[in-house]
Amino acid sequence: MSRTTQAVPATPSDSLSIQEFSSLFGFPVSAVLTAVETQRQRASARQAFFTIPQLSERWLVSRAQVYAVLRATAVKVLDMGEGEKRSATRVPADVVERIEKARTVKM
Repeated sequence: MSRTTQAVPATPSDSLSIQEFSSLFGFPVSAVLTAVETQRQRASARQAFFTIPQLSERWLVSRAQVYAVLRATAVKVLDMGEGEKRSATRVPADVVERIEKARTVKM
């Protein structure tokens, strides 16, 4: 009797070596290594906080609309100012990512 080998389905926690990735996609090993290193550098240089004007530009809305979105989502922000005139609000990057993910719709 012959035994057939069944393929085990891949899971999100599986890992592959750089060599396996390069052969899977047909790239040279050096190109995969460069891509991995570039991604690591981007992640480490990631901006920790956003200002209200930065979010206004990023979301293409007014500063008032940014404040409205922050109030509507009831997120915690960092307010470094003294009084209303000298307010310096900073929004953590992970909060910005959550808001964008929650408010992005598929067309």
